[in-house]
Amino acid sequence: MNRGRMRTISLLGLLAVAMGALGYFGLIRHQPVRGTVIAQNTMTEMAKADSSPANPPMPAPSASTQDGAIFVPPEKQQLIGMRSVPAEMGTLTKEIRIVGKVTYDETHLTHIHSKVSGYIEEVFADSVGKPVRAGDPLFTIYSPDLLATQQDFLLALKSRDLLRNSTVASAAIGSENLIVAAKERLRLWDVSDQEIQSLETEGKVKRAIAVYSPVTGIVMERAAYHHGTFVDPTKDLFTIVDLSHVWILGEVYETDLPFIRIGQPAVVELPYSGGGRKLNGRVEFIYPFLDPKTRTVQVRMEFANPDLSLKPEMFTNITMSAALGRQVLIPQDALMDTGTEQYVFVDKGNGYVQPRKVKASADSGDKVGIQEGLKPGERVVTGANFIVDSESRLKGAFAGMGAPSQAPAAAAGAAQSISVEVLEPKTAKTGMNPIRLLVKDAAGKPITGAQVEVGLFMPQMGAMAPMNSKGTLTEVGNGLYTGQIEVLMAWTWQTTVTVRKNGNVIGVAQTNITAR
Repeated sequence: MNRGRMRTISLLGLLAVAMGALGYFGLIRHQPVRGTVIAQNTMTEMAKADSSPANPPMPAPSASTQDGAIFVPPEKQQLIGMRSVPAEMGTLTKEIRIVGKVTYDETHLTHIHSKVSGYIEEVFADSVGKPVRAGDPLFTIYSPDLLATQQDFLLALKSRDLLRNSTVASAAIGSENLIVAAKERLRLWDVSDQEIQSLETEGKVKRAIAVYSPVTGIVMERAAYHHGTFVDPTKDLFTIVDLSHVWILGEVYETDLPFIRIGQPAVVELPYSGGGRKLNGRVEFIYPFLDPKTRTVQVRMEFANPDLSLKPEMFTNITMSAALGRQVLIPQDALMDTGTEQYVFVDKGNGYVQPRKVKASADSGDKVGIQEGLKPGERVVTGANFIVDSESRLKGAFAGMGAPSQAPAAAAGAAQSISVEVLEPKTAKTGMNPIRLLVKDAAGKPITGAQVEVGLFMPQMGAMAPMNSKGTLTEVGNGLYTGQIEVLMAWTWQTTVTVRKNGNVIGVAQTNITAR
C-alpha cells in the first residue's frame, strides 16, 4: 500500500516538473524582444574600409536623385571600401610606352660582288665584324677573262709604240682606240686606276687582281672564304654596313597608333647600357603595314652613332607623349568598360549611387578622359566598383541607365535632413549597452513614427578583420528611441544612424561612440 502511494506521488511530481518546464519555455518563446539586438561579428575578408573620421550628418536624397540608383548604407560603404571623388577639368597627356631595337641604316648598306667569274686567291677581310675602310683590299681574284683583258691592254700599248711613227694616221688612231677600250673594260670590272697604272708601267700581266672596299664600315656577312673558291657576279661575297648612323625601330600597338605622327618627339632609353642612357629623337617614318604576328606597326627613329656604342639588336624602351587637350578627367579605376559600353557610378549622396553611360577618350597613367556623359564636379565612385556593379545589376539599376529621370509622386515629400543626438551612453563599456537617441528633422522638430537602426563599425586593423554591431531601436515618444546594442571591444566606433518611414530612407547621420 505504501509502495503504491509512493509511486503515485513520484508520478505527480514528475508531471508537475514537466508542466513547469513547458510553461517556462512557452513564456520565453512568447516574450517580446523589441529594442534588443545580438551583435554580429563580421570577421570577413572583404575589402579594407575607409578609416577616415566620421562625416557630419547628411541630408536624405530627393526622389529624383533616387530614381535609377541603388542605396548603399554608409556602414556598408566603409566595409567594402567605397569612395568617391569629383570629376575635374584638366589637360590630358597620353604617355605611350613601347619597346624597340637598334638596327642598321638600310641606306648605309653595301653588298660586294665580283664583276667577273673566277677563283679567289687571297682573302683580307677574313671575319664577320671586322672593320674596313674605303680603299682597303677585301680579296684577290684570278679570272681568265680578266687575264685576257690585261693581255689585250698590253698588246694595245705595244701597237701604239710600233705605230706611233707610222705614215698611216688611221693606224696610230686605231691603236689608241684599242688602249682606251681595254682600259675601260678593266675599270668596269672594278680594276682600280692604280692597278691599271701599275700594269702599264710594269708591262706584266698579274695573275690575281685585288678587289677593294668602296665604303667604310663593318663586315656583317661574307661568302668569300678559301683559296680556290669559284665565284661569279651573282654571288654576294661581302655585306658591309656603316654603323656611324643607325635606326631604332619601335613597335606601336594598334590602340596607340592614332596618337603617333611623323616628327613626334621620343625619348629612347637603353636599359642595359649602364646608368640608363637616354637619347632624344623624333619619329622619322611610320611603316604602312602591320606585323600579323605581333599586331604592331613599326616606327623609325634615326640617330648618329660616331662611337659605335649603339649596336644592332640592342633592346630599347621608347616613351612618347601626345597632348589631347582639356577634358573631364576621372580616376582610371572609376571607369567600368565591358567592351561594348563604358559607364561610371555617380555618387548622388546619402549612399545613393547611379550607373551612367559615358564615352571615354583615352587614358593617361591613373587618369582617363571623358568626352560625353559626365560634367565637372560630379562625384564618381572609385573604390569597390566591382561590388557596386554586382549590386546594381542585382537590383536592376542598369535597366533604366541613360533613361530620363521620372520621380514617383509618392516620394516627393520624403526629402528632409535629420540630426541625431546620442543621449546614452556618453561613454560605452564592452558588452551590452543601453542606447537612447533623440532624432529631429531639419526644422528641429522631433521625428516620430519612424524605424531607427544603429550600426557600429570598426575598420580592419592589421591582421584583425573588421567588426560591426547592429541594433533596432524602439520609439518611446517625442523623437526619443531606445534599445540596446553590443560593443565588442574598447574603441571609438563609427556610428551610423539610419531613419526610415514606410520602408523608405528619410535620412542618415553619422557620429562616434567611444567605449572604454
